[in-house]
This record gives sequence, structure tokens and C-alpha cells, in this order.
Amino acid sequence: MRVSIIGAGAIGLLTASHLSFQGYDVQLITRTKEQAEKINEYGITLKTEGQSRTVPIFASNHVENRSFNDLWIITLKQWKLKEFFRDWENKTPLPQMLFLQNGMGHLEAAESFFPSAPLFAGIVTHGAMKLDERTVRHTGIGEIIIGTWKGSNSIPLMETHTKPFPILWSHDILKSMKQKLLVNLVVNPLTALYGVNNGELLTRPALNKNVYALFKEGIMALELPEGEWGTVLRVIQQTAENESSMLRDIKQERSTEIESITGYVLKLGEQKGLHLPITSFVHQSILGLERRGKDE
Repeated sequence: MRVSIIGAGAIGLLTASHLSFQGYDVQLITRTKEQAEKINEYGITLKTEGQSRTVPIFASNHVENRSFNDLWIITLKQWKLKEFFRDWENKTPLPQMLFLQNGMGHLEAAESFFPSAPLFAGIVTHGAMKLDERTVRHTGIGEIIIGTWKGSNSIPLMETHTKPFPILWSHDILKSMKQKLLVNLVVNPLTALYGVNNGELLTRPALNKNVYALFKEGIMALELPEGEWGTVLRVIQQTAENESSMLRDIKQERSTEIESITGYVLKLGEQKGLHLPITSFVHQSILGLERRGKDE
């Protein structure tokens, strides 16, 4: 089975390497020709604790006709999706598409741009760090959870519970996405704002108060139960040494996915007449850090 992975950041490289090891025919679509050439020459190197493996993968900086056969997995950052939508709007036939992004709001946009394509939503709980154009470190074993957003109830990926790369099916993917968004809401903006690893959100008393306050606003807007606090704590503890993707984006003066995380929650809150002062504060603070990096 042929799978095209569109986006060669940390999650794109991680997914491409693991699926290739599992026997899928993987094509990786990169942003630049230079990255594609390096991957074609040297392969992708996947680093895990105490192990390093390299797998040959075909890479290209544009989607080729052979990519229409089975499945596209979109691993682009949220803010890069608009360009992808414009490039493929009104083009047919399109394959089944699986979107693996942080935050929410992108599936509604995808549905409006691709009204006839089967769409699947997915969430990634793995930790991954891109070390260079062809090397990725698997920093924390998680899972990929997928489910139908629109169209087919069948996706050409085998469900497997096997570590280190389990793929699971959800019959309520919207709930799963809300749960992941709640974790992202708490972890990403606070770690980026204070410049700390995930675990420090719990070990520093002043930060811990903000974590819980942000959590409370999140469950109100997303209509999730108080019991989700245990899940948030567990994720932070399991990823204590990790640096969030938003913190890395701020450090490297890149755009973040803040609009699809706190921005999405604020829109929900506005629709429901909720007052979300902590969410609003961290949202505006991250936007300020983004602007500062671009203005300097």
C-alpha cells in the first residue's frame, strides 16, 4: 500500500520512518528540493533510546501522480494548511486524507475545500524532535489515534497496538481531539511563555497555579469533565523532560499553532458567553512573542 506523507517536520519524519519499517510504501513530500535530495541519498535516520536505524524512503518536494493511489497523511503545521488547501481546492480525484495536527478547526476548513474527499482526523501523542533534515529522535512513545471525520469508515492503515508506534481507531474522534486539545492548551502556551520543559509546570508552584486555572477554563469551553485533570497531569509527568513544540517554535522564531489551540478555545468561549481571562492572556502573550521574533 502506498502512503504519501505531506510535511517533513518531526512528526512527518517520525511517521514516515515507522510506517516504512512496518512495510508500507512511503513517499515523503518535503518543502524544499534540498531536503528531498538528502533523504533520497541517505534515507531517514530514526533515533530512539540506545538505538539508531536508517530506512530508505522516496522523497520529493512536490506531490506526484503516484501519490493519488491510497492515502495522504498531512503532517503540516496548522498555519501551513491554508496553502495546502489552496493548492488542491477543486482538484479531483483526491485520495483519502488523514490530518495529524495539534489544535482544532482545521477539519472544518478541510471539509469546505475538499467536499468530495474522504477525510480522517488523527491525534499524535508521541514525542518527536527533528535533529536535522533527515534525522528524527523519538523522545516519547505514545500513539496515533484516528477516526472518520467525513466519508468512509475505513482507512488503509492497519490498527495495531504494537509499540513503539501503535495506531488505534476511535469511534468518537471528536472527543479524542478535545482531550488532546485540552492537554495542548495547558502545556504548549505556558511552556513557551515561561521557557520551561513540560515537567516544570508541576514543580514550580507559581506555574502550577496557572496550569490548573487554564485547565478549568479549558474544560468549561470544551465541555469536558473535571476528571480530565488526571489525564493532563499524567501526560505532563510522562513528558517531563520534553520541550514542547510551541517552545521550540518560539525559540526558532517560527509561527506557532496558537490560533488553533487557545484561539479555538476563545472562539468557543465567545459562542458560549464564557469569560476566559487566563486563556486570553496566554493567547495574546504568545502572539506578542511571535511578533517580537519577526520584528527584531
